[in-house]
This record gives sequence, structure tokens and C-alpha cells, in this order.
Amino acid sequence: MQADKYKNYTATDFLKDRDFLRWQLFNREEDTLFWNDAVEKYPVLKLGIEEAVTLYKDNIRFNDFRMSHPEISECLVSLQGLIRHKKKRRLSKRIVMGVSAIAASVAIFISLPLLFNKNDHVQDISTFAQALPDNNDLYSSDTKLIVSENNTVVLNNKESSIQYEKDAIKADDNLILKEETSPYNQLIIPYGKRSVITFSDGTKVWVNAGSRLVYPAEFDKGKREIYVDGEIYIEVSEDKKRPFVIKTRQMDIEVLGTKFNVSAYEADKVNSVVLLSGSVSISSNAHNKEIILSPNQKYSNLENSCSVENVDANIYILWAQGLYQFESEKLGNIVIRLERYYGIKIECDAAIAELKCSGKLDLKDDMNKLLEELSRALPIIYRQNANGSYTINAKS
Repeated sequence: MQADKYKNYTATDFLKDRDFLRWQLFNREEDTLFWNDAVEKYPVLKLGIEEAVTLYKDNIRFNDFRMSHPEISECLVSLQGLIRHKKKRRLSKRIVMGVSAIAASVAIFISLPLLFNKNDHVQDISTFAQALPDNNDLYSSDTKLIVSENNTVVLNNKESSIQYEKDAIKADDNLILKEETSPYNQLIIPYGKRSVITFSDGTKVWVNAGSRLVYPAEFDKGKREIYVDGEIYIEVSEDKKRPFVIKTRQMDIEVLGTKFNVSAYEADKVNSVVLLSGSVSISSNAHNKEIILSPNQKYSNLENSCSVENVDANIYILWAQGLYQFESEKLGNIVIRLERYYGIKIECDAAIAELKCSGKLDLKDDMNKLLEELSRALPIIYRQNANGSYTINAKS
């Protein structure tokens, strides 16, 4: 989170903001520190934050009753929909009344271990995943497989392997009995790490650095759904009775059996789907109708617009083989990819971030060699800093 994005926020804007709502819902110490620092840095925020906190607390009642996960999910969807359709700088009575009508139900999240209840079913996995506390430390040294409230499996390998079988989960050298796990699991991949996960239906997913997956330990009889924040290449096992749905913050992708790449990092402005074989159906807030992709087509989603173009799809999955090929790509975008893949911070001078080049990099090489190759193609110089990070500047 960056405090400067809130400089012009009103109380209404804060009530729409995911990070503000998470602070109010979960009351984590690190969130409190962030908002205190934000007010100290930008005193103009104080009045809006105080008003938003007051509105939030006055219109939420904490009760001792319990709700099923479908009821909670439905309430969250209603709340998000209500807030999304209101004007940014105006808090009408209708909003306040709408929030008070459903917020008591939403507040139950605080007392429910949402990820780990044994008997309830989550109706909307994307809403569920977005409501989880953000514990994705992208510069952590380890991959984390969260299989229950009290069981997080730490994986040290650079490229971990996870396989869901009938009665157990194999995660590198770990064996976890399914009876000891919760219905929904979460996989968190930091920068510099990758993973391959095979679900019990045979579907195989290559998960790129800086990604997060939320998924059921066992798919339902009627559907298969996972949530992705990041990048995956997936080969879906065909099952005509159970469509496979990938949900991201921006779009839903539905298939029966196919191979394709999804890049949907929440931090990126552009999300994309590239199809290798089969077909996929894409639904998004950016367009009113479903878009069907054919092999070697790329769908891109930028804010409220989208596009489909013909591409060589094989290029987009080379990262799963440790290669990165690019055509007329901006240096700034290349740097972001390298940061994620290697887990190393790279500071790039804004003056050269727009420079473009084409080529192929072997990601099995060390960073110095890759930057040396880039410096031969572009008028740039680089240096490695004492803390292990890198700085790229224009060649004088």
C-alpha cells in the first residue's frame, strides 16, 4: 500500500477501499501502523478517515449469530455492488442504510476462520479470496502452502512440486493427510520462486513468481473453480460435466479442457489470457458479452477496455521452461518480469523505462549475465548495490 494514493480520498472513497475495509474488519497491527503513518504524512486525510471510521462503526453491529459461507459471500457481493454503483464523492442516506442493512453480516468475518471451516461451502471463491488477510510477502524466502488454520507448510525449493491425491497431499518432501486439511487451501509463491501443482482431477498448473492461488482441496461434483492473483500456465483435464473456471479480480475464464496462460497480477494494469489449444470463454467487467478465444489468440484487459489479437502462444509459456522471450517490449516491463522471477529488486531510471527491445533471455542464468546482455542491446548501464539489489541508468 502507498499512502499517496489516498491524498484526495473522501469518507465515501475510504468505505470503498479494500485496504481500509480490511483494517476495520481484521484490526491488524500492521494496518493500524500504516494508516497512522498515512495521517502523519498527509494530515489532510485525518478528517476523511475519522468520518469513514465513524460511519463504519455506527452502522455495523457485532452479533453472536453465525452464517453459512454462501450467506456471507452473498452479503459481501451485495455490499461491493452497492458501493461500486455510488458516486465517488457523495455519501447519501441510501448508502448508509444499505451498509447498515448488510454490514452486520459482513462483520462476522472477524470471528469466523473463513478459510478453514470444515462443513460450509463458499459460493463465490473470488469474493472469498479477496476477503482473506493479505499475508503475501512477495520478498519472502519461502513458498507457503496453507492447508488449514493451524497448518502452513513451508517449501524451501526454488521450484516446488505439489500433488493432490485421493487421500493425501504431496508437497516436495512433505506428506499431508487430507483428513487433516480444510476444504479450501491457499498457495503463496514469493518473488524468485515457482511451483507446479497437480489437482486430483489431473489438471496441472505452473505457478509463476509473486502469485497466489486459492482453491478447494477437492473440487465439487458440479464445477471446478480456482482464484488466481498472478500468472499461471494451466493444462485443464477435460471433464464435460464439470467446467473449469479461473477467477481473477478482473475476469472469469471458463473451459472444459484446454491449455492456456493467465497473467492477472493485481498490481499490473493489464491482465491477459493467451490460448494454446481448445477454447476459453472470458467474462469481465470491461465488456458486456462473453469473449471466446481461439488457439494463438491473446485477450488483454486494461481498465474498461479489452482487445483480442493473434499471437504465437508458445512464446507466452516459455517462463514455465525458464525462458523469457519478448518482442518490442519496454525495458520497464522487462525489469518487472525479472524482479518477480528472481526475487531481486531492480530500480530502473524512468528516463529509460520506455526503451524497447526484442530478444530471449535464459532465466537459468544469473542476474548479472542477463543485465549484461540487455546492456549490449540498449544504451544502459547497471550496477549491483551492497544490499543485493540492482540499479539501471542511461549510458552517458
